[in-house]
Amino acid sequence: MLKILASVMVAVSVGVFVRLLYTEISAWWDRRIRRYAAWMVAEFESMLEDMSNDRAKRIITITILGAAVVGFLLGGIGSAVIFAAAAYFGPWGVVLYRRRRRLEAIDEQLVDTLLLMSNALKAGLSLQQALELVVKEMKPPISAEFARVTNEIHLGRFLDDALRRLAERVPLEDVRLATDSILILRETGGDLSETFDVIATTIVERKKVQGKVKALTAQGMSQGVLVCLMPIVMMVMFSLIDAGFMRPFFTTPLGLMMLTLVFLLDGIGLWAMFKLVKVKV
Repeated sequence: MLKILASVMVAVSVGVFVRLLYTEISAWWDRRIRRYAAWMVAEFESMLEDMSNDRAKRIITITILGAAVVGFLLGGIGSAVIFAAAAYFGPWGVVLYRRRRRLEAIDEQLVDTLLLMSNALKAGLSLQQALELVVKEMKPPISAEFARVTNEIHLGRFLDDALRRLAERVPLEDVRLATDSILILRETGGDLSETFDVIATTIVERKKVQGKVKALTAQGMSQGVLVCLMPIVMMVMFSLIDAGFMRPFFTTPLGLMMLTLVFLLDGIGLWAMFKLVKVKV
């Protein structure tokens, strides 16, 4: 009887200890990723997508824990730490990638939007009606951004303020140029439709030049990517040929140090290559 009672007491003590440990670790982790999750929520809100704070925290936690488990299975604790540290930036990279794709889509739609607004003004519509026409006729994501502008105007915000907020949410040079032109012409007077035509023509010509520059620099960028991928490809090949050959890189302090240095220098080289071949137009 005493043995059973002692076992129950030990089990209860272990359960309470695990519960307290879990609570403390959860609170500590919550404090660590609170700012990260808030940044993710703000970015998704700017892209007009739903993302709660709790969901962002779960995504970050699952990504890091999953990478740590994979790293542990491949090479032990040291490898788990490296994989977890790398996975910490995974959600950050995905969010930035999605934001960049969205901005590129808006940039592609901007010329058609400006021409549509120009034709609407020539037909006798007001600027606000031209904005509402963009919401009806254009596709997302640019229609969603202009829908937010029109909604803010309907809720009582001044048109100029709504356009300034648009330029802040969509940090594209062409969008800023269009909004600044509208704001200036509303104060000084002028033909907005003609201004939209000029801006659209300027954007089209600049895109042509950018396309030529991109074609000329594509070879240098592809060479940089291939050179930087060579260490990773070689590591995978040696692992497939002889699994024990690469094991010291994941299980010894010197190997982990060398592996970290390889990825660090590889990233710096890729960044330097992109900076060298990138030409601003």
